[in-house]
Amino acid sequence: MPGWLRLYAAVSDFVLPGFRALALLLFLSLFTAAWASEKKGVGLAELDAADRIAALNLAWYYTWKPYPISGAPPDKFVPMLRSRGGRALDRHIAYFRSKGKVPVLLALNEPNVAKGDNMSVEQVIARWPEISALAESIGSPAPSGVLGPWFDAFYREARRQGLKLDFMAVHLYNAPDAESFLKKIDAVYEKYRLPIWITEFAVADWDALKNPNGNRYSESEVLAFMQAVLPELEKRPYVVRYAWFGAGDYALKHEEVRPSRLFESDGTLTPLGRYYADFAWPVPAKGGGAAR
Repeated sequence: MPGWLRLYAAVSDFVLPGFRALALLLFLSLFTAAWASEKKGVGLAELDAADRIAALNLAWYYTWKPYPISGAPPDKFVPMLRSRGGRALDRHIAYFRSKGKVPVLLALNEPNVAKGDNMSVEQVIARWPEISALAESIGSPAPSGVLGPWFDAFYREARRQGLKLDFMAVHLYNAPDAESFLKKIDAVYEKYRLPIWITEFAVADWDALKNPNGNRYSESEVLAFMQAVLPELEKRPYVVRYAWFGAGDYALKHEEVRPSRLFESDGTLTPLGRYYADFAWPVPAKGGGAAR
């Protein structure tokens, strides 16, 4: 149950029955607006999962694709342009050109990984003028790992050529150590001084399949990590948006991130999912959508 609704339930017995509907409307208008997080989102690859978007009380979402989830609020969708090793790039550029310039675009997913978008820095830089022209606000490619050589080289060359780059997309999977995670995010900002969208983050054990007992991290540890991290991300003005990774079916099927899942196999929220859905922040970040 969201926090504002718990508070309403606690005081509603003191409101005259004839005025309870009016009191509920006042709670909705005052408290949900004041407590909403403008940063909280998810990545969700399934295009028929509008119910999951609704359940999580999100400000935004993306699908790792140019296409939104059917039935989800269109204003919450942020599209992504993909390369797939160059196979999809021209097709996706043509798609976005046919739609007109979008407000915000995520561009390229893990280009430094063979199973990701698999492009060299030189290839991406060569195509960046036409990619960045598709959006009012363009995010950087999101490499696997932070503070690595791929993004270093991309950033230096983009700056040297004066290419458009409005914010940095970051992927960061961590042990359930909030201090370590936040230090890494701070270090990324200190190095590049770009507004940050954390487009993938969760607790992960990449050695889980080697261990007879599976993932070494418990669901309670992941919940404690989330409880510590989310308020800190809200406090950091340079973290514009963040998206927890575990909303989709991948987290159900892969032991490495299973304790980070937000949904059970029957579609109900896990305890972690309920916390993420209920999480709100009293001082919404200014600027909302596009990074500036």
